[in-house]
Amino acid sequence: MEHRQAGNVGAAFALLFVPLLLFAVPPAARAETLRLSGTGGAMGGLALLSSAFERGHPGVKVVLAPNMGSSGSIKAALSGKLDVAVSGRALNDDERDRGGREVPYVRTAFVFAVHPDVPVEDITLSAVRKIYAGDTTSWPDGTPARVILRPASDSDTEVLKGMPEGLASAADKAYRRKGMVVATTDQDAVDYIQSTPGAIGTTTLALVLSEKRRVRILSLAGVTPSNRAVKEGAYPYVKVYRFVTGAHPPGAAKAFIAFARSPAGASILSGVGCVVTR
Repeated sequence: MEHRQAGNVGAAFALLFVPLLLFAVPPAARAETLRLSGTGGAMGGLALLSSAFERGHPGVKVVLAPNMGSSGSIKAALSGKLDVAVSGRALNDDERDRGGREVPYVRTAFVFAVHPDVPVEDITLSAVRKIYAGDTTSWPDGTPARVILRPASDSDTEVLKGMPEGLASAADKAYRRKGMVVATTDQDAVDYIQSTPGAIGTTTLALVLSEKRRVRILSLAGVTPSNRAVKEGAYPYVKVYRFVTGAHPPGAAKAFIAFARSPAGASILSGVGCVVTR
């Protein structure tokens, strides 16, 4: 009888002790959540950074939301739905007035890419202008040249129109041509380029390399887009990706941004076509 009573007392004590154990979860198990998203061209590199950051920061769980685009991710960061956004454009005055803070972190080559079967390796801006304007309608083998456009308000279009050789005027003509494809997102654009015979469009070295896309990146007047060419200024056409936060980002957000710009982060990003900005 005494033995059974002692066992009952022990069981009762164990039942009382279990709830205490539940409240004694080690701090590492209660991970802080870091919410990220951004422009499509940066998402591949962002995923690699997130995985490496989590390994070095076991107390932080990174949640990488699907591509929201530059404007969408900035809006989410300023409203507190994201901790860090990645933008392919600078903040505007209204976004700064609302507390937005930006830190440029990489440059990547802004490139012209074509369907893998297009029989061209190199192109000039003059040739690009003629294709966009509709003056040149086919490739050397007779395949129709099909331009994949981006929305007029997209940061890719802004970079394209800032290039010389009359590309701004050529882009405007392209929007007026009937039957043109306008790809909404960075990923959509590359999807169209790699699946449409004769296609040509803009993208970034970072997106193509980080997502291992099956398109051909054209050299421009003999200069191959590369990290080295971007660093040395031999290839001057680039997109800058920026981290964007609200006025008071959490500690994990600050740590992530610092990691991306550290030697370890730079090594990861350089492998996918990015030159880290110091």
